[in-house]
Amino acid sequence: MNSSSFPINDALDAALARWEQYGRPGTPDTGFVLSRLPGRRTRGIYVAGSEQPIFEPDAHILAMSPAPDGRRIALQLAERADEDGVLAVLDTTSGNLRHYNDIHCRYEPMQWTPDARSLAVVARSPQRLVQVDVVHDEVTVEPVAGDARCRLFSAGIHMLLAESRPASPTRLIRLDNSARLGSFPSITGVFGINDGDVLVYGGNALHVLDAHSGVERWRWMDPAVRLTAVTVTGDTVHASAVRAGASVLLRLAHGTVIDEWPVNSGGSVASITDLGADGGRTYVVIEAPAVPPHVVTVDERTRGGGAATVAGDFETVRHEFAADDGETLTVVVTSPKGFTGPAPTILTCYGGFGVPDLPVFEPTIPAWVESGGRYATAHIRGGGEHGEQWRRAGYGAGKRRGIDDLADAARGLAGADLTNPELLVLAGASHGGTVVASCALDHRGICTGFATTAAPLDLLSLEKHPLGRIWLDEFGDTSSPEGTQELRAISPLHRAKMIDPEHRLPRFLGIVLAEDSRVNPDDSYALASVLREAGAEALVWEAPHAGHGSNHLDSLHSMGSVLLSFAAHTTRRTRSSEGRHA
Repeated sequence: MNSSSFPINDALDAALARWEQYGRPGTPDTGFVLSRLPGRRTRGIYVAGSEQPIFEPDAHILAMSPAPDGRRIALQLAERADEDGVLAVLDTTSGNLRHYNDIHCRYEPMQWTPDARSLAVVARSPQRLVQVDVVHDEVTVEPVAGDARCRLFSAGIHMLLAESRPASPTRLIRLDNSARLGSFPSITGVFGINDGDVLVYGGNALHVLDAHSGVERWRWMDPAVRLTAVTVTGDTVHASAVRAGASVLLRLAHGTVIDEWPVNSGGSVASITDLGADGGRTYVVIEAPAVPPHVVTVDERTRGGGAATVAGDFETVRHEFAADDGETLTVVVTSPKGFTGPAPTILTCYGGFGVPDLPVFEPTIPAWVESGGRYATAHIRGGGEHGEQWRRAGYGAGKRRGIDDLADAARGLAGADLTNPELLVLAGASHGGTVVASCALDHRGICTGFATTAAPLDLLSLEKHPLGRIWLDEFGDTSSPEGTQELRAISPLHRAKMIDPEHRLPRFLGIVLAEDSRVNPDDSYALASVLREAGAEALVWEAPHAGHGSNHLDSLHSMGSVLLSFAAHTTRRTRSSEGRHA
């Protein structure tokens, strides 16, 4: 089968389209929200609390930053799904949009001066500090460190530059006088707090510093959590975090946790996926596999209100299974309510870069489950679900540990009579795709098929990918013969080359993205070719107009429909309804 066509299961395709009608709201920022409204294919900017449109482009909005007075909004716009954004400034009154086509951005923080007359951003290609006087339409450029990744943050009246270098702490520097405020293992965000202090967060820690001297006023750290978002209102800090594989909401004051609330919605396992503050109120976006995302205030959440109803006849349950070394693995499973016995199951994971893989609303999940299947997500070592020790156990030379964890999760599902190998498809995107491919090829008979999306599959040639160099530490060391041998042993492409063709091979689908600026498609084609030579059925499908980051709804639909159709065919379900091609 060539890469331009794929047999689509019409029933699953229609179910997916129904579930995609739910929108994806954002949290308010200076009276505006960046959201995708129900039924729309693209994100737009709207007046908070209403659906009054301010800006609804066909382009991809990578980021927005409203000016303090709300008269203008700084945007990063990409015409394609390749995440190559350019700076633009929208006048919210006239609707006039000014593009700065020479200022390229990729999700970089954009900062306004308190008087709303100018904004600044660290632009890319080449990296430099750009300041735009929006009143006089004047642009000034200043150099920044060439050996570091630089990001700009604001904290009250202060502009701060974060400089990140490989294998070194990230330095935080005041822009006005070049004073170094401190160095930190990582910096995810910076806020103003306490009328003049600076809050820095990253990983599992919060630090509050004097903005002039850098003296630390307080610090909070918990190695058992992973912070996912932070916001500040006055001297109160709210943080969403992951503890023991579950989403929690924290409230802190002066370095002390005042409250910690588990996150659920209508009794269902749920997650916080966005957190923001506006007008003195703090907002969260809560969602679950069968609960579309919805925005509530923290006050509503902590009083037990704001819960959304499960949108279908489903149940989401956490299961615990033992890994081969005795560690406990969590697998979140969404099933038809009341269903017992084995069912066709899609098992996913991520397991890298310390990123937590939380149960969220993804339309493929209810579309698959309402047709009689199960959808499961495994928390494997290398991810961010269980703190720093968990993350380090599946990092670098420990990458095999996460791969084996996925196999143990699959065996646990079968042992619990939730599925069996003939009904199991492994699926993963990006780093998760690397893990599922290695698992399916290394643990023979664990599944009947596996699917990868935009995944690096040749771990000995990571540098050939556009962003491959920054992945080298995550997967292991190639500077020694031993390190190279360890990588070869888990590299999906090299595992496939060592397969005995006498054994039954799992079916493979490689989804590649036509506008991917992070992972090139060569590995997927190479793996498919090797597997076909060994007698396996292996397909590659290219998703048109799709990239590694934010995608429009029609692109997401195509990818989801292909994945579900592959899983249905591979688990021998409803073959008769497969009648057209994507």
